[in-house]
Amino acid sequence: MIFNANIKVNFKPGINDPQAISIFDAIHNLGFNEISNLSSGKLFSFDINSNSKEKAKDLCIELCEKLLSNPVIENYEIEIN
Repeated sequence: MIFNANIKVNFKPGINDPQAISIFDAIHNLGFNEISNLSSGKLFSFDINSNSKEKAKDLCIELCEKLLSNPVIENYEIEIN
């Protein structure tokens, strides 16, 4: 079966996010003062050929731990469809 995986990677709370800080400053400089608590991240989307949804998720976890995220400073969320 083919499953679609979406993996979101973000900094853990308390980790400095320089890209989000720069974007947040630019947003406020443009007058969008209603915006708060901005964070940035990465989204990976791909298809997986797997026998089950559980095996597809296990593969995604392994991929996140080895390549897509830095577990020391980043969290990840996996969505399998």
